[in-house]
Amino acid sequence: MIVGSYNVTVDSQNRLIVPTLWHQDIGEFVIITRDVSDSKERFLTAMPTAAYNATVNDFAHNPATSNRYNDAARNLLQYACECHFDPKRRITINTANLEYAGIKGTAVLTANLRSSNPVFEIWNPEALERNNKAYDEIRMREELEKNADEVRNLPPRQDQ
Repeated sequence: MIVGSYNVTVDSQNRLIVPTLWHQDIGEFVIITRDVSDSKERFLTAMPTAAYNATVNDFAHNPATSNRYNDAARNLLQYACECHFDPKRRITINTANLEYAGIKGTAVLTANLRSSNPVFEIWNPEALERNNKAYDEIRMREELEKNADEVRNLPPRQDQ
């Protein structure tokens, strides 16, 4: 099952090892696409066939007249590449995608879901840390706003 997070080395031939525990959910290859987080950090998403097909199908159900969906679908398909496992269960990622995500030497593989299917993301470690920090700050801001709303909605205090 694709769960957890792993630090891996990207060798000089752009190969990285995928955790053994993930192999049963992946199959013989993954499709790697470019991605961007809400915090504007760039990363790669590796999808087994079922996840990729479901994601493409999700885009197919969006209006063809929407520039936003067309741009996102183009990005998903244009930069996608099939990465087959070698005998040592490594995948090779093309240089352009690694450069897009700022990955050199080391990467973090972290589990996620797409269209209810397990996938994994490939991050530059510093970008993932910045993304996680931004997420924590957004959650904290949301909680502070929620608490402020609750305080504003309290009934007036009855002083005795």
